[in-house]
Amino acid sequence: MYSRQYFIELFSESDTDELLDRLATADLTDEANDAIHSVLRERGISNKELGSHILKAKKSQFRSTSPTKECDFCGKSTLFSVIRNEGQKFCSKNCLRNARLMEAAVDISEQEILNRAVEIKNGPCPSCRGRESEIEIRKSYWVWSAVFFTRWGTSPKICCKKCGVQSNLVSIGSCLFFGWWGIPWGLFITPAQIISNVAAMFRRIDHTKPSLELLQTAKLQLAEPLLGQQPNVPSKALHPTPQTARRG
Repeated sequence: MYSRQYFIELFSESDTDELLDRLATADLTDEANDAIHSVLRERGISNKELGSHILKAKKSQFRSTSPTKECDFCGKSTLFSVIRNEGQKFCSKNCLRNARLMEAAVDISEQEILNRAVEIKNGPCPSCRGRESEIEIRKSYWVWSAVFFTRWGTSPKICCKKCGVQSNLVSIGSCLFFGWWGIPWGLFITPAQIISNVAAMFRRIDHTKPSLELLQTAKLQLAEPLLGQQPNVPSKALHPTPQTARRG
């Protein structure tokens, strides 16, 4: 375990923006956290000012871009499809929208997010309006193949258990009809996606608290009115959480 003094000496060599980024994005020990606060106070940044600086640093992480061909939000390849916005690149309109929502959501407190997630969890199902089971983010797994081309991924849905099982059954049928026809990936991915759908049908839900995926969804929903209208940003997110997809 490194001491607080060790971290003060270490962080004294870092510039202010780097230290703010660490506070905003890194999982720090208490000693490291206290050391950064101490170094920043010595540089004239008061505790009152520090809060706004950290919020700004948290927002800036959703504005960064990489030199590679990967989406700046989900990390998927943008080789086949790219959407550019304010110097960034995204694989879909959904990722662009969610990146801007996550930036706006920095201003929302954790308690507000938790309250919204609990409200969703205990409310009616958005699909069937029923209340037979708790609402959660339930996933279905799909695959589609054509000779040497195979796509597969995960589709999240906010729904009750019954609607989630229906989605899994539909996905299993789709996998059986459309998954096998790709060489070689279709032959390997199809049974894996079918097994994933079966496992999802019997997945146990934690009744005591919302899942991380549901908290993420609650955060995005609360951020909607904060985002407002931005040029070239879709007016509505297409999925509750980022959808994963791959090609082979």
